[in-house]
Amino acid sequence: MTTELRIGILGAGGIAERAMVEPSREVEGVRVDAIGARDPERARAFAERLDLPKHGDYDAILSDPDIDLVYLALPPITHAEWGVRALQAGKHVLCEKPLSANGTTAAAIAAAAAEADRRAFVGFHYRLHGFTQRLLEVISSGALGEIERVDVDFSIPHFVVKPGNIRLDGDLAGGAVMDVGCYAVDLIRAAWGEPVVESATAVLYDEDPRIDLQTDAVLRLASGAFAVVRASFIGDDKGAMSLHVVGSAATLHATSVIVPQWGATLRVTAGEDVLVEEKAVEGENSYARQLEHLVAVLGDGSPSILDAARGVGTMRVVDDIYRAAGLEPR
Repeated sequence: MTTELRIGILGAGGIAERAMVEPSREVEGVRVDAIGARDPERARAFAERLDLPKHGDYDAILSDPDIDLVYLALPPITHAEWGVRALQAGKHVLCEKPLSANGTTAAAIAAAAAEADRRAFVGFHYRLHGFTQRLLEVISSGALGEIERVDVDFSIPHFVVKPGNIRLDGDLAGGAVMDVGCYAVDLIRAAWGEPVVESATAVLYDEDPRIDLQTDAVLRLASGAFAVVRASFIGDDKGAMSLHVVGSAATLHATSVIVPQWGATLRVTAGEDVLVEEKAVEGENSYARQLEHLVAVLGDGSPSILDAARGVGTMRVVDDIYRAAGLEPR
């Protein structure tokens, strides 16, 4: 890698602009050089609109010797194919979350990275935001006492995910657990280690019964406490991105956990006493923090909380939730 991390994107959807192109312009040591799409004309239009110097199909990006890292802004079902191909082409890879369609294909990405002596990452950008780091610090501090119950509600308002959205397509590994539920699993693993799935129920999409519009799952933590997780496309008008933790000594409530820059709040109370009351710092962007992190770990070779080898575990729990709900893993 040169002194500057040069990125090529596969997939010309909106997430590529929000999660990569825009934040790259405020991070030193990184630039987006190329966009690839199945339709080269779409890539050309994207490149012209956002002033990117190169465009083409997927293979054009993988064969470009000046690209250091490939960002997969593609449906999860395609991550294994194009992630492995990019790694074999000598590129590092960042997969938009989730890492892949299931635990098996996620493990294939991690194995390909090791074989190619390259790095593969999953885009859980929220983990790099200062608010999330503070949240995990409070949880690990012992201030809550023994954990008695955890509730995670990541619900998208019912009017957002409409018919025709790729998140409602079983052929593309859609579903609520795949979309927002994977964040909940990742957060639980970060805070309390590996959970065991006890049970799950799902509300299915009439047009494609492979798709869960909403799944409620019960996970058992290593301590024996239970975490109740809701992942939903049919939330109320406001939706939810909340974490609620009841401990023997105090209770924690956090909002906007998935996207802290949208006004995340953290409150810890013990009876009527407020122990912690904080908000996310205005102007901090989790996607920019993610890019800064990638520049750092690719520069010095240090481990990353986004490493694909770790992300495999999240997909295996996702698989177990689907099985518990009576559905097949993606």
